[in-house]
Amino acid sequence: MTDRFLVVVDDSAAALHAARVAVDLAAAAGARLTLVTVVEDHVLDARLSAAAIPDAASRRARGAVAMVSRVATMADRQGVAAETEVLSGHGAEQVLAAVGRCGADLIVVAREPRLPAGSRMAPVNVEHLLEFADVPVLVVPPAPKRLHQEAP
Repeated sequence: MTDRFLVVVDDSAAALHAARVAVDLAAAAGARLTLVTVVEDHVLDARLSAAAIPDAASRRARGAVAMVSRVATMADRQGVAAETEVLSGHGAEQVLAAVGRCGADLIVVAREPRLPAGSRMAPVNVEHLLEFADVPVLVVPPAPKRLHQEAP
């Protein structure tokens, strides 16, 4: 039985789609969610500070919190319990450590997220998760593109 899913959240459309899939699956399975996002470590903060971007670290942290909060709200609307974590450091390593802490039975992640320019989140290497995870990993492909047909 699967009781808890760990969902990797970033500010890409692919990750938001994967989170929607995870929420729907958790609702159907009666599972709880742990929503995690990973922000870059201090190296990026130092570079942003050197580029004279004011308050870069706290702005990135607020953006990360906003993303996991958005997904937590989606989960709540479907009656799914969700906890959130904002992690710092190497993406895949932080996710794997979080799996151990929360006791997740499944990792849900977007396939090859393409983060937007200026993203506040760290990319998570899906191959690293697949190789080193001790629990199953559900890799969700991007949402299919909708075709818009014009009326004749």
